[in-house]
Amino acid sequence: MTRALTAIVLLAGVAATAHAQVFAEVQAGAAWGSPLVEDSIVNAITVAPQIAPAIGVVVGTRLGERYGIAGRVRWARSNLQRQELGESVTVLPLGVWTGSIVLERSMWRSVSAELQFGAIKYDPAGNADGTVFQDDAPLVATLGLGVRADRPVSERLTVGVHVGYDVHQFDTQSLRSAGFTSGRVTHRISVSVALRWRHPHASP
Repeated sequence: MTRALTAIVLLAGVAATAHAQVFAEVQAGAAWGSPLVEDSIVNAITVAPQIAPAIGVVVGTRLGERYGIAGRVRWARSNLQRQELGESVTVLPLGVWTGSIVLERSMWRSVSAELQFGAIKYDPAGNADGTVFQDDAPLVATLGLGVRADRPVSERLTVGVHVGYDVHQFDTQSLRSAGFTSGRVTHRISVSVALRWRHPHASP
């Protein structure tokens, strides 16, 4: 996460010098994640985060008319839930930080596609003893895709809808100590409303 944030800061500095191309954006929406753990030694057990409110900040620059590059930091927070025999129990509050480098390409009119890569940092709150995070909270690499549709509301402002997908491998020392031999592939989907500011002379 430290490296991702450093890269975003450097990118912001580069964008700030390219006055005709800089853009900044805030995002607000929700994120869904697939289960972090599934087991069925006695009963079927699933440990997964609830749908989480999510916010994000993006800073970037255009690379010509069709391409752009940006840094994104996103934070989501909800409860980690354990489901067993049809009952759900809250394990602990769980925050998830994501730092990504995003490559954009305009596809058709106001629609663009994204490729993103970066890192995810799990941030459990409260007492993590007896949970999958009792020994560590992982920082893991992630890869994702996204699509967005934008509508200008002025020369400087654009409102958009963003849908993103990313995948990473979840693993902790606690899971390995419990006999899990490999990480679990975890999928996340997010939907956000985005407000983007751009320099009035930037490429659309």
